[in-house]
Amino acid sequence: MILFGKIAKYAGAVLALFGTAGYGRVLSSQFFRLLENPGPLFVFASGIMAFTLLWVFFLARRGSFWSTLEHELTHALFAILFFKKINSISATRKKGGVIAIEGGNAIIALSPYFFPLAATIVLLIKFVLPASYQIYAVFFLGFTYQFHVISLIREFHLGQSDLHLAGPVFSIIFIFFTNILFLGLILTVLSGDWKDAIAYLWNGFMLSLNYLQDAWTLVFDTVGIYFVKLI
Repeated sequence: MILFGKIAKYAGAVLALFGTAGYGRVLSSQFFRLLENPGPLFVFASGIMAFTLLWVFFLARRGSFWSTLEHELTHALFAILFFKKINSISATRKKGGVIAIEGGNAIIALSPYFFPLAATIVLLIKFVLPASYQIYAVFFLGFTYQFHVISLIREFHLGQSDLHLAGPVFSIIFIFFTNILFLGLILTVLSGDWKDAIAYLWNGFMLSLNYLQDAWTLVFDTVGIYFVKLI
């Protein structure tokens, strides 16, 4: 069982590398597309700047209650998604937080580092807002996404027990991939809707799959040539 878990993690890390390449390319294309009409990108950047200033001049001096709370709530959300029982959860301003879950897995452990909970809530709200309120949703997407980025920078280090539970190699690769995926998704919906979000996810998936198929073909051909030479 332990061997199967290790194999699954290594396979997941390899798939995440190809996912990073595929979604990274789509993210890059989306960013340059936004530069053609930079209004939403400017509003998004304004939200990022607003939270950065709030953090530097106020929140950083008052402890990390809100980031701790989001951290534990994200663990709880993914525990529920995997049908795990939550026995207790707590978050404090100075002593950090803790959640007691019966069972667990690498995705639950890493969820706060790749899933921007507050930004995802804003993103879902944006889908149902009328056009006249979209600019406010874009601003708060930047605001809440920067909240995720600052929390990630503060919490992501090799001393974290979550990373040791999932394995440091898998953790680093998977967290990098998923953050690329979510950033691209957020940039896509700045001037789009849920249909654009689905198109982004599909295009990134297909491009990642193409990269994987190309790599598989290259390896298969190389191995085939090697055996032909042996014969």
